[in-house]
Amino acid sequence: MAAIVETEWNIKARSPVCQATGRPFAGDEVFHTMLLERAEGLERLDWSEEAWQSQPPPEGMLSCWKSVFKPAPPAPVEAVTREDAESELRRLLENLQPGDEKCAYLLALLLERKRILKSRQKIESGGRKCVVYEHAVTQETLLVPEVNFKLSETDALIAEVNQSGGMVFRVNVPAELVSDSVPE
Repeated sequence: MAAIVETEWNIKARSPVCQATGRPFAGDEVFHTMLLERAEGLERLDWSEEAWQSQPPPEGMLSCWKSVFKPAPPAPVEAVTREDAESELRRLLENLQPGDEKCAYLLALLLERKRILKSRQKIESGGRKCVVYEHAVTQETLLVPEVNFKLSETDALIAEVNQSGGMVFRVNVPAELVSDSVPE
């Protein structure tokens, strides 16, 4: 997994065309995404249902999933200037440092809970675990290192994220769940 982080492959957008046939995807069309392990790093391929049914998948496939193609939303008229959980996660993933992994994982979990990210699969490479997320709107793929932490560490992680990105957000965890005896 260290090679994935070193190659900075963390976010890859879905293709607007079938990469097997070159045909553009139509709105609400079912397509298949494959994550392939190559010598130079990970590669994402998006294939139409027809290509998926008629061709064998390429060698080196680590993960695959089925999605529904949604056309890209129109560009926003005005860019949002304040940082939010999604932009902070993207910032962390652009240059992921070992100390940022817990914050990135926490942000990914929060975005998953808000249904902004969809957990597609967990993969392991080089002895490290990673969660493959897909953005619900843009259908970008994000690879987030999976880490273990206790619920009792949540407040410290939130403070760390707020300090690093200038953000302010809160997570309410019931007191009965926060205990050092909670398994990691």
